[in-house]
Amino acid sequence: MSRSLTAAAVIILGGLAACLPAGARSESALAGPLWSWDAAAGYDRFTHTYALATSDTSETVGESLLRFGLEGHSAPGARDRWRLRVEASAGSDLWRERLDADWRRLDAGGVARVRASARISGHQYRTGTDYGRSSDVVDARLDVQAVPAAGLRRELFLTGWGGTTAFERASPLEQDAREMGLGAGVRTRGWEGGVWSLALRHAVRAYPDSASIDRRTWSAEADWTHSLGDEGSARIYHRSEHRLAVDPQVRPDAWLHWLDAAVQAPVPAGLAVLELQAERWDYAVATDTWRDSWRLAGLVGLRRGDVLRAQWLLGLAAERYDAGASPETYDQVGLRVGAESYGSRLTGTGTVEYGRRHYTDQTGGALDLTYTDFNYWRLWLLAECRLTGHLAISALGSWEPESHAEPRDDVSLGFASLRLVWRP
Repeated sequence: MSRSLTAAAVIILGGLAACLPAGARSESALAGPLWSWDAAAGYDRFTHTYALATSDTSETVGESLLRFGLEGHSAPGARDRWRLRVEASAGSDLWRERLDADWRRLDAGGVARVRASARISGHQYRTGTDYGRSSDVVDARLDVQAVPAAGLRRELFLTGWGGTTAFERASPLEQDAREMGLGAGVRTRGWEGGVWSLALRHAVRAYPDSASIDRRTWSAEADWTHSLGDEGSARIYHRSEHRLAVDPQVRPDAWLHWLDAAVQAPVPAGLAVLELQAERWDYAVATDTWRDSWRLAGLVGLRRGDVLRAQWLLGLAAERYDAGASPETYDQVGLRVGAESYGSRLTGTGTVEYGRRHYTDQTGGALDLTYTDFNYWRLWLLAECRLTGHLAISALGSWEPESHAEPRDDVSLGFASLRLVWRP
C-alpha cells in the first residue's frame, strides 16, 4: 500500500510537470514557470562496529543508486509564488521517492498572506536486501500559514500542520504515527539589523498501534537575531514544551526546556565564536527509565578567513550531562577544527573534533548499565565541488569512533554518501 501511494503521487505530479512546454526554462518572467532537471549516480555506505560476546562485530551496508530530479518554480515577480521538486531513485537495495511543494500568495505590499507547503517521501526495500529487517515506509506532512494582520515592521501569523508516518509492517521500533497542530505568533518583517519572533503551539500526536503512548504538547518559543557590525551576529532561541501523556503510568508527563545561543563578534584576529546549548527534562514522576536530567554544551573559538574562499575555525568544545545518580552522568571536552567555503567552485563545510568523555560514576547499580571513559573522534563533511559548468561531485560523511578504557566497549559509527551530479 505504501509503495502504490507514493508512486502514484510522484508519477502524477511528475507527469504534469513533464507536459509543460520545452522552452519553459527561460529566465524571462513572460515565459512563465521555470523548469530544470538533474540526474545523479552515487554510492552510500553505513558501518557500525561494536563488541559482541568475545569477538568484534561489524555491520556494513552499502548501496549503489541512480537518481533523477525535476524542479520548477514560478516566474520572478509573480504574486502567486510556488516551487515543486520531484525526485526518484533506484538502488541496489532501495527504491526512493520524494516530493516537495510550496505555494504562497503575496499581497500588493509583498506580504505572504497565505502559504502552504507539502512533503511526501517514501522508500521500499528490494527482496533479499541487507535492510530486510526494516519496513517500507511513507512520510507525509502538510503545513499551512496565514498572516491576517501585517504592519510596516511586524505581522501576526497563524499556522497549522498535519503529518503521518505509515509503515507496511509496524513493529515496536517502527510504529505508525499521526500528528496535528495549531499555532499563533508575532514576528518582525524585514531585517533592519535584527529580527525576532514569538509563538505558541499546541499539537496532538497519536500512535494507532500503541495508544498508551499518545500525547498532547503545549509549547512556547522565542527567536532573536541581531547583527554585530558587518560580519558579527548574535542569536538566541528558546523553547519550552509541556508533554501530556494519555497514560502517565506508561510514559509520565514532562517538561522540556531548550536553549540555543550563538555569538560571532569581530576581533582584530578574526571572529570570536561563542556557542551555548542547554537542555533540561523534568518528569512529573521520575523513574529508572525516565530520569530528570540536564545537558549543557558549549564552544569557544576563533574563526578566520573569507567564507567565499576558505574560512577556518579553531575552538574548545565542552559538554556536561547530569542525570542525578544515574551512571550516564558525564563530562566531556574536545578540540574542534573546522573549515567552510561558499565559493563558485567549492561549497561545503567540514569538522574534526578529538576529545575525551569521563563518566562520574562507573560502578552502576543492580539494574544499571556501567559506562567506561573513552577518547573520541568526530568527523563531519558536507561538500560539493563543481567539475564543469554542468557536472559536480558531492559528498556527505560522518564517522565517530570511540576508544574506551575497557576495550570491549569500543564502538564506531560511520556513514558516507558520494554523488556525481549532472545539471544541464
